Amino acid sequence: MRMSTFLTSACLTLLASTALAQSMTYDYDRAVDFSKYKRYAWTRGAELSDGLNHARVVRAIDAALAGKGLARVEPSADPDVLVAYQASFDFEVTGAAHGWGPLGLGGDWSGSARVQRVLVGTLVVEISDARTSALVWRSLASSDILPHDKPETRDRKIVKAAEKMFKTYPPRP
Repeated sequence: MRMSTFLTSACLTLLASTALAQSMTYDYDRAVDFSKYKRYAWTRGAELSDGLNHARVVRAIDAALAGKGLARVEPSADPDVLVAYQASFDFEVTGAAHGWGPLGLGGDWSGSARVQRVLVGTLVVEISDARTSALVWRSLASSDILPHDKPETRDRKIVKAAEKMFKTYPPRP
C-alpha cells in the first residue's frame, strides 16, 4: 500500500512540475525552398505593449536569425521574408498532492493538495514569404513567467526561447 501511495504522490508532483516547463513547437511549409531566403524585414504582429520586453524579443529574434545567416533589411529594401511575433499571457492552474493514502484500518484517505495559478507567456514567431504573403514557417514557445524576475533573467529567458525556436530553422528537406 505504501508503494502505491508513493507512486501516486510522485506522479501528481511530476505532472505539476511539467506544467511549468518551457515548451516549444514549430511547423513549416514542406514545399518551400528555405535556402533562397537571405534577407528579412519586420512586419507588425500582436506585439508587446511593454517597450522594454518588446525590445528584448526583437533583439533575441534578430540574433537568432543572424545566426542562421539572414540579414535584416528595411521593408522597402525588397526582403525575401517578413517576420512577425505575437505574445500573449494566460494563467494555468497547477497542483500537487502530498501524503495521499489510506489512514488506519478503516480505509479513510488522508492528505493535502496545493493548487497554484501560474502565469504562462506564449511567444509565436511567424515567417512569411514577402512576395506571396504565404506563411512558410511558425514556431511557438511557452514558459512560466515570474513577475519579479530581474531584467537579466528576463533577457536570458527570452534569448533562450528564441534560440530554441530557431534551432530547427531552416528545416531540413
